[in-house]
Amino acid sequence: MSIELENQTAVIKTESANADLTTDALSRRLPSADPSTTEEVQSFGVKLRYYLDRTSRQAQELFEIYQKPLTVLGIAFLGLLGVAIANGILNVLNAIPLVKPLLEITGLGYLGWFAWRYLRYAETRQELVQEYRHLKRRVVGDATVHLDAE
Repeated sequence: MSIELENQTAVIKTESANADLTTDALSRRLPSADPSTTEEVQSFGVKLRYYLDRTSRQAQELFEIYQKPLTVLGIAFLGLLGVAIANGILNVLNAIPLVKPLLEITGLGYLGWFAWRYLRYAETRQELVQEYRHLKRRVVGDATVHLDAE
């Protein structure tokens, strides 16, 4: 059994040059290093520590490689979660008497104000288009600014 433990320790030493993962260093970190602990338990502890270190390192490398797509997926997931929570809240509010008609009247009132304010005249439609483009530049970014910076 001690030959297998020495082989495992040699593998650990070769794969992590910057970390001190010798048998002595690992056995000091394990919870019970007293004589009643069997060699098998110590061997399992060494293997577990090696596996956790390797898995953590692989996860960090994976995140560094795919950081942007993972961030986009995370934001999309949070957006869907927000929509689901808002849907649940609106379903609860719709179950309360007179709240559903009040929300519908409020929505119709806002739609009427918006149409009257922005869609009635050509100048206000142009103002709406300019506000939309300005908001789009702030959210998405301006392509000419990024091209000039490179």
